[in-house]
Amino acid sequence: MNCPICNSVVPFGKGRCSNCGQDMKDYWKVVSLSNIYYNKALGQAKIRDLTGAINSLKQSLQFNKLNTNARNLLGLIYFEVGEIVSALSEWVISKHYQEDNNDADYYINQVQANPNKLEMHSQTIRKYNSALYSAQHGDEDMAIIQLKKVVNTNPKFIRANQLLALLYMMSDKKDGRTKALKILNNIIKVDVTNTTTLRYLQELSDIHSKTDYFAARSEEKKEPPRKSLPHMDEADQYKVITPYKEERPSIMPLVNIIIGIIIGLAVMYCFILPNIMSNKAHDTNESFKKYSADQAASESSSIALKNQNETLQARVEQLEEELKVFQGDSDSSTTILDIYDKLFKAVNAFINEDMEKTAKNLIDITIDNLESSNAKKIYNEISATAFSEASEKLYEQGRDAYNGQNEYAGAVNYDKAKECLTKSLEYNPDNTDAMYFLGRTYQQTSKPKKAKECYEKIINEYPDSARVIEASSRLRELGI
Repeated sequence: MNCPICNSVVPFGKGRCSNCGQDMKDYWKVVSLSNIYYNKALGQAKIRDLTGAINSLKQSLQFNKLNTNARNLLGLIYFEVGEIVSALSEWVISKHYQEDNNDADYYINQVQANPNKLEMHSQTIRKYNSALYSAQHGDEDMAIIQLKKVVNTNPKFIRANQLLALLYMMSDKKDGRTKALKILNNIIKVDVTNTTTLRYLQELSDIHSKTDYFAARSEEKKEPPRKSLPHMDEADQYKVITPYKEERPSIMPLVNIIIGIIIGLAVMYCFILPNIMSNKAHDTNESFKKYSADQAASESSSIALKNQNETLQARVEQLEEELKVFQGDSDSSTTILDIYDKLFKAVNAFINEDMEKTAKNLIDITIDNLESSNAKKIYNEISATAFSEASEKLYEQGRDAYNGQNEYAGAVNYDKAKECLTKSLEYNPDNTDAMYFLGRTYQQTSKPKKAKECYEKIINEYPDSARVIEASSRLRELGI
């Protein structure tokens, strides 16, 4: 599921977007309600309750208009009841929201694949509209002729069938109501809960009831008196009744339940428990192997770091010797001494694995100012690692300050975020993550021009960065 703000992928059920910090709880509730109505509509459609399914799907789309499954099903139901235009409209909208892996492609292609059939559907709609116009202006006979053609072409077109049935009910012909009843009985099989169809059937039922009542009254007058049935003795009446016999409760169902429980326990003991124990032992072995591998990697890393520190220490000693010789010369430059002093501090911080302090001392040093070849080697060896790690650490601090996470405990601190992210870019100008969140910080603090500069720099200078899509989206939000 994607975040509705930044479109980043968020695992289902997670309370907050890890990218932009958007609260996702209410969004999950809305999506769940939309899916509940979709599932309800699916069940209604299976039992031909198409009217109820349409109402449920409209509710689903009110909660989540991006629910393409609900929109595609709504299009199928519209197609089933003869509403071709409405069906195509829903599928086109669904295609707009989800371009790839969408069943709407198949449905649209099926309709458009046969031009003759598509033209037939268009003719059906035009004839229905013409018949409706004729009926509204009192030309019922022409309307009936046109509706017959429509119904013959598409027997499931419910609105056309209902209009034709209504015209038959209003006509003065003797068989009008019979034809109307036949049409309504056919379309009630398509949509069993269509209120208009049920209302017309009820109207016809009331009319037939009154007709049958008066017919029965007239038949009673003509009917000869009935002969009385032969008398049955009271004793004979009770001979045909089967005597009642109370059934005793059977113990067999209880026995079957107990036997089933015993068999289930036996299966669990013989098959399931050994499998569970085997999986547990396998997981324990895998954990031990992983722990051993981590320990070996840690020891290897420690040895490599120790060797690197010893090499650096030796070079520092050589550098100190050169510095002493250099200090022995007359009129030594104070600036050069300061540069070497910062280099020594940077090396000590690097040995102590304090990359931020290392980068802070190295930032003011230019390699061209270092006259010693040993000093240049030391600078080249530690600067790349120190600047990269310090930049990443400051980016994480700035991101946490922006989102109000970790030590900020929910309190957003844009000033701290700006400070950390700016420093991160000083150490590594190519850190597009820091550049993006600096732009977000400027955007949140009402500095759209500076935010625009950050987003445009990501798009123009780092087109392969993972932040290009998000930067483009934020740039559109600024509208400048």
